[in-house]
Amino acid sequence: MDNFELNKIAAAVFGSALFILALTIVTDFLYSEPELEEQAYIVDVGESIVDMVAVVEEIIEIDVMALLVLASAQNGEKVAKKCVSCHNFQAGAPNKIGPNLYNIVDRQMGVMDEFAYSKALTARGTNNDKWNFDNLFHFLENPKKWLPGTIMGYAGIRKPNDRADLINYLHTISPDSTSTIEE
Repeated sequence: MDNFELNKIAAAVFGSALFILALTIVTDFLYSEPELEEQAYIVDVGESIVDMVAVVEEIIEIDVMALLVLASAQNGEKVAKKCVSCHNFQAGAPNKIGPNLYNIVDRQMGVMDEFAYSKALTARGTNNDKWNFDNLFHFLENPKKWLPGTIMGYAGIRKPNDRADLINYLHTISPDSTSTIEE
């Protein structure tokens, strides 16, 4: 095959592409619809959607204790591996970027010695709030949403079962906890 044959093949390919491009431009021009100046039908959602969302959130409220009864401390220990870059889990271990989480369940919020907590967490601690199962569950879901002003940069654990497993594991390493996980 000589160069002339290759030129004819290339011209056929490029010519076909040019024809298709021109055809799409012409059909878009012929069959275009004018843009509306305003929406033809306006749907008024008003407060009803906001009310419905609130009702659905109330219905879907998760029973933390029911999840904890079914939770696995072994799985929680695996979930905790996400946290080891910032937290320790052993008694007497030093704080890292975050505080040591040994004996966290039922501990007062924001009062651990030798750790600089955020103002938001310190304020919760001065109100005698504790890291109970419910508080841990919601904090671990989305720390910045549950406690605005926290400096914890973690996005949270989305799966409720993973959070319950982690809390069950934290409970096993919290010998001073007075809370029990019962059916």
